[in-house]
Amino acid sequence: MHRILITEPIRTRTDFFNALGRTHGCVDCGPRSLEDLANFLRENEVSTIVAANMEMELDDFAAIAAVVQDEGVRLAR
Repeated sequence: MHRILITEPIRTRTDFFNALGRTHGCVDCGPRSLEDLANFLRENEVSTIVAANMEMELDDFAAIAAVVQDEGVRLAR
């Protein structure tokens, strides 16, 4: 299982998705939707995501948190 640390500012769902892509060394390979996020987490065997600077809207956060929880991944901010 892999852990991901995101230290850049996360203000939107798109910021979060792009930051995940950059953890794999590319600018344009992160998830594009919540379904893509679930696939990304499974395919990369992610166990924990730590987002040190996450201040996004509650609706976006709740949607991401629901997918992360469904996949058994811990999200810390």
